[in-house]
Amino acid sequence: MSMDGARAMTTDGGRLSPATVVIQYTTVRTSRFLEYGKPPPYAESTGSGTALVLRDGKAWTAHWSRPKLGGGTTFTTMSGQRMTFAPGQVWIVLAHR
Repeated sequence: MSMDGARAMTTDGGRLSPATVVIQYTTVRTSRFLEYGKPPPYAESTGSGTALVLRDGKAWTAHWSRPKLGGGTTFTTMSGQRMTFAPGQVWIVLAHR
């Protein structure tokens, strides 16, 4: 759903429907840049922390790690195995821990 109550659609007319949603808990601080005259929030995407993975009607606690800006983020289960995502869209939500 979008803010106006209509279904959110892709540019080619498909429905937005992620197969996996990841809530990645991180530090959120005030940006040094201005947006409309005010500094917006800035979510740090490097480092490590916990995440919640929503997939197949279930929720899993996971760990995330991104040591440097130039690299990707790795998600693992709490036992250290690589976290699997369902085929299809994956949405990552950066949330304040």
